[in-house]
Amino acid sequence: MKKQILLFIVAAIFAGCNHDNQLSDTGVVIRGTISGSQTKSAGLKSTSSLADATKVLVFNSSGGYNLFNISDSSFAAKALSGTATAIAFLKEDNSYIGCLTTGGLNVLPLVSLRDGENTQIDLSTLTLDGTSVIPANNPIGDEIGLSQEEIERFQQLGAFFGSLSENIDSDSDGEPDILSNKAIYISTIFDIYCGKWGLDNTPPQINDPADFYVNYWMRICGGKTLISSDQSITLSGPESNPYSDIMQAHYTVAPDCFIAFFRRETQAPPGYPFGSAFLPFDNGKYTITLNDKNYSLNYSNVNVDYFFVLAEPTIHTNANNEVVSVSVEYRDRNGELVNPENFVYQTMVQLNGNDANQLCQIGALWESPEAKTNTELYNFEVQNPFPLSQLNGVTVCYLDLVGNAYNIGYIK
Repeated sequence: MKKQILLFIVAAIFAGCNHDNQLSDTGVVIRGTISGSQTKSAGLKSTSSLADATKVLVFNSSGGYNLFNISDSSFAAKALSGTATAIAFLKEDNSYIGCLTTGGLNVLPLVSLRDGENTQIDLSTLTLDGTSVIPANNPIGDEIGLSQEEIERFQQLGAFFGSLSENIDSDSDGEPDILSNKAIYISTIFDIYCGKWGLDNTPPQINDPADFYVNYWMRICGGKTLISSDQSITLSGPESNPYSDIMQAHYTVAPDCFIAFFRRETQAPPGYPFGSAFLPFDNGKYTITLNDKNYSLNYSNVNVDYFFVLAEPTIHTNANNEVVSVSVEYRDRNGELVNPENFVYQTMVQLNGNDANQLCQIGALWESPEAKTNTELYNFEVQNPFPLSQLNGVTVCYLDLVGNAYNIGYIK
């Protein structure tokens, strides 16, 4: 099982690395009107009036972004549905003024939209309080039709959304990093072993949730201008109580970014399904060092339960007993079907043979949000069918709405 998970990580490195890609001018329309009212603060370099804003930067945790101009104190921006989207307000020189805060959140969770991708959100008049841009109209519960339980769940993620917004300027030069291909993204990967896959008319066999085991990784991805000359990166933190056991598990370079994985390894307890146990990283401020320069990142360890759903796979075979497809159902821990679009952004399926040799990968994670070529959540076709006897492990991998990844493992 350990080897299977490691194979996923290597594959995922190249599955998608298109951070800092500008989004096309499509999607959910978000409107607002600027007010000059403010309460000044020495927060994230903002002592300006909101009236100084000339641009709106729309970005999400998967790295997509776009800039929209403010004209006659008004703007009409667009953002991708199915993402947690942050909105920052900038001066003409791209210096930061503040970030949208509404309903206790520093982002808009663009899910359960009233009119789907045709939804229009009117924030009405916006005012500045410190570095928080407050809209007169809170769209959560109306244009964004979340249930009270879902609203409370997102509100509990306020620390994560705050970190997302605070990381907009990791090198403290006064300009959002994403505009110069030097943004750094920090996220969590959860490895979870859940049971046995289903086969044709036999449903999956899921372990008692009390017996779920989780391994934790930290994934860091940075823009191409940050690629280290010696292909190395160090991570230290959290600032208040630094760890002494952080290990770099992998580092690779792609054409437009670098990707690194870190873990905190300890001895696996008896009965643990993985070869070793990887401990979680605590909340706090971490320092990334690249090319002898430090970058400060706020990390919020989102509890695995917030966006965890049981993505349960069933293998389908043909008359020759070959694997031809995989269907996935999404259930909560009580076994009830759930709408994955309120939890899941992208899904990928990996089929592995003996010794965790990868037989097939269907879909991709971390692809450019603008591309949206991987939109399938339920049915995954195998392009080259292979004998069922070769199949030893199935991993259903998905990205949640804030960019964390879940590798849900199943065996025969």
